[in-house]
Amino acid sequence: TLTTEGYGDYFPVSPIGKILGLFLIIGSVGILGYIVGDITTRISQHMEKKKSGFWGTNFTNHYIIIGWCEFGKQVVNSKNDLELINDVFPEKNSFCMFADYNNMDAYAKANITQSKGVFLNFQEDTEMLVFVLSLKKYYPETDVIVVVNNSSLKETFKNAGVQYVIARDEVTSRLAASYIFEPHVASLTEDLISTSVQESDLDIQQYKMLRENSLIGKKYLDTFMTIKQQFNAVVIDGKVSKNPENDYKIKEHDYLILISNHNCKKKIEKEFGIKEGE
Repeated sequence: TLTTEGYGDYFPVSPIGKILGLFLIIGSVGILGYIVGDITTRISQHMEKKKSGFWGTNFTNHYIIIGWCEFGKQVVNSKNDLELINDVFPEKNSFCMFADYNNMDAYAKANITQSKGVFLNFQEDTEMLVFVLSLKKYYPETDVIVVVNNSSLKETFKNAGVQYVIARDEVTSRLAASYIFEPHVASLTEDLISTSVQESDLDIQQYKMLRENSLIGKKYLDTFMTIKQQFNAVVIDGKVSKNPENDYKIKEHDYLILISNHNCKKKIEKEFGIKEGE
């Protein structure tokens, strides 16, 4: 009766047996409903916890954004935002977690110690500074990037252990001034710092020279000419100097900054065994 099979191999025939059987049937339906309901609730809770990031992630070399808003979407105030993020970014490339941002233990689930950097997206500079001090106390090795409203606080944030501090007013004012006096330069700058959409779009890439890289030991000018002639990409910078001497030899851990489109980028990475950002 409980499983609704009803083979009928044994059944009550006496009045008392039939009454007891009736109670057993009614009780079995209740038990079955309880079991099904409990299983459904547990599955629902599991899926809700998964959507909220309760089970954590095994991402490594990833970037973490703490604080969600419209500005953060270009660079989570409610659980509904989690569904929005999953619609915008593929689940295999992103992990969302809904939690109190002051709960430092929660960031372990985001694998913060294995991340490349943490971007703080707070509206108030004071609130962000207090959070930085707490975050650095629990995760001192974490690289933190912040965008501040008040440029006078840049040194304060750097003293608190923030690696990169960007002032909104400085970036905006400099770009606006460039549009006034050098409109073509400003247009190219905005295009280069924005994310490429089409494969033909130019972009700026950063490559760290690792030990197995074939470019280590080569002169800067030779590298410039090789990449320009073979891939039509332009090497524009290095870690040591913004305009290295022609005979400067590339060393391990130097950064090579170059301009190229998506197609050239893939060819360069394959040719020299390098990967953007590393």
